[in-house]
Amino acid sequence: MMTVSIPTLQLTELIVFMTCGLVFVYGWFLRRDEFSFLCFGSNYLISAAITVGFDDFGRYGSWLSSLGWSLTACMFWVGFRVFDGRRPLTPVMAVLTLLPALLHVGLAAIGRDAETVNTVSTLAYAQLEAAIAIYVLSTSRGSAIRRIAGLAQAAIAAALCLPILPFSPNVEQLTVVIVAINDHVTSIVLTTAILALQSERAYAALEQIANHDPLTGALNRKGLDRELKKERKVAGVIVADLDHFKAINDRFGHAAGDDVLREFVKCAKSVLPEAAILARLGGEEFVIVLEGHDRHATVFLAERLRFTLQDKPIAWNGHSIAVTVSLGVEMTDDGAEVVAAIERADAALYKAKISGRNRVQVV
Repeated sequence: MMTVSIPTLQLTELIVFMTCGLVFVYGWFLRRDEFSFLCFGSNYLISAAITVGFDDFGRYGSWLSSLGWSLTACMFWVGFRVFDGRRPLTPVMAVLTLLPALLHVGLAAIGRDAETVNTVSTLAYAQLEAAIAIYVLSTSRGSAIRRIAGLAQAAIAAALCLPILPFSPNVEQLTVVIVAINDHVTSIVLTTAILALQSERAYAALEQIANHDPLTGALNRKGLDRELKKERKVAGVIVADLDHFKAINDRFGHAAGDDVLREFVKCAKSVLPEAAILARLGGEEFVIVLEGHDRHATVFLAERLRFTLQDKPIAWNGHSIAVTVSLGVEMTDDGAEVVAAIERADAALYKAKISGRNRVQVV
């Protein structure tokens, strides 16, 4: 019959939990705004302490053990929710966290045998781990890394149930080893996945900074060039320029001018379809690319943008700043000549300017 060395399992699990915990705590120490890392690190460090304090692999002889493991799992869930920018704790999470210990205490109080108490509390704890897995998987948003993290979490839930299945004594000992090895592997996988998700998010933030105008949030020239490299269908192109923008800066100050630019982008986003490309070329000039729109639809949106902006003066320090815009419209034939179409639309914009401003000029 196989014999299992509980101290050996405790030692290896302690090393894995401590290592993962210290990695996250160090990450939090470097960036104190990453509270999720503190949650993840606390989960592993407390798990390490529980591993030393209770030699109950597969069996929870004390309600304190059930509560301890449930609290660490909840910390992990809280860490993921904080990482996602959500409320850390929900009533459902609180109930699922306390349920294993409450069932343990309740069943013991009414005289149920230790085997029943262990089985029920184990299933409740596995339910908590499964709920975490469901949350991670359901919020993966197409991220392969996040799906890996969710599957690792699901593996924890599945492994927890192995020791309570009706196996022979020899196989039952093996399940304890499987639970321990599963803990080791999933801890490493989860730690690696979370660090990868953090890197993925940091890269996305850098991409946002590199490709967007920091003042208005619209694409900058680099972001526009990147979008124009994609294969596109026939598209409508609008080049827009705010009228008398220098006069606004001279009269109200550059801070007011910045606010006017931001409000123009907000106005444009409220009018344009979600798939529209909006970029700031520089100063007060913007370009809009409307894939799949014909000339009539493009002119209609240009006029709608002009009227919407004209009818909504911008409030600034007790003043009402009237803002108008001139727009040039052109079409692409097959999506391959967007840059040339922008140049032609810019020429149409110039005609709108010299024709009195606050108008749409079509090539």
